[in-house]
Amino acid sequence: MAVSLEDLRVFRSVATAGSFGRGAARLRLSQPAVSERMARLERDLGRPLFLRGGRGVRLTAAGERLLPYAERCLALAEEAVAVVRAEPGRPRVRVALHATFAPSVVPRVLDALAPLDVEVACTDAHSEEVVRGLADHTVDIGFVVPGPYPHTLTVEPFLTDPVVCVARPGHPLDTGEPLRIRDLAAYPVACTTWGDGAARFLDLLRATPVPATRLHPVSPAETVASLARRGSHAGVLTRSTVGPDLAAGALVELPVTDLPRWELTLALAHRAQDAATAPVRALRAALLGAG
Repeated sequence: MAVSLEDLRVFRSVATAGSFGRGAARLRLSQPAVSERMARLERDLGRPLFLRGGRGVRLTAAGERLLPYAERCLALAEEAVAVVRAEPGRPRVRVALHATFAPSVVPRVLDALAPLDVEVACTDAHSEEVVRGLADHTVDIGFVVPGPYPHTLTVEPFLTDPVVCVARPGHPLDTGEPLRIRDLAAYPVACTTWGDGAARFLDLLRATPVPATRLHPVSPAETVASLARRGSHAGVLTRSTVGPDLAAGALVELPVTDLPRWELTLALAHRAQDAATAPVRALRAALLGAG
């Protein structure tokens, strides 16, 4: 049994859109074709991937496990195409970071590298994958969560991103009044599970107790944001991921007074021997203010 990239592309589109119709529209496909393809994928995998309802679909536990792998496979395929199509002789900078941070970090990376007239390829990777890529020279610049890393790498923290609770305007939790974690337990909650404070938050929420059917740890954070935008879930995720939504009024921050202090720190990582290269110097200047 082989899962095709097109299967994964359709699966990702439906998962992020929250419905077969919207997922199909994004891909310019018919809804029946998408529904049939996803039913076939579920049969091939032997697991249901979606919970179907009158207002759309949401991922099952199996679907949540599949989504990050689907995103990584698609990103790698896109990178392979970009490598083949790259213009001969033009320098290429390969950047790797987790999809949770991509919406806030990739625009800053592209802005910083634009004056260098280089090709930039950004791929999704966890911190340990970034480190392996730097070691085997398949990654030029990475972004990782701080930790013990080989002395051959330079790792410099530059971003501390707090975790907040959000919902769509008009959600039952959007009362304007202070909330407690126990108030969240009455509604479906999607949350990221990275960073200091994640375990404490999950322990407090489960102690309410929240039914297992209402608590959905999800990765990446953009998927949490998508669920919150639909109105089906309250979302607990990094503020940078939903900054534009909060500014535009598409989401509102919920004042959960006993939410543990919880934040994610991100660091720029590169091979120490590459410190003097133009891309590294440009990113250090843009992100760290280093000359």
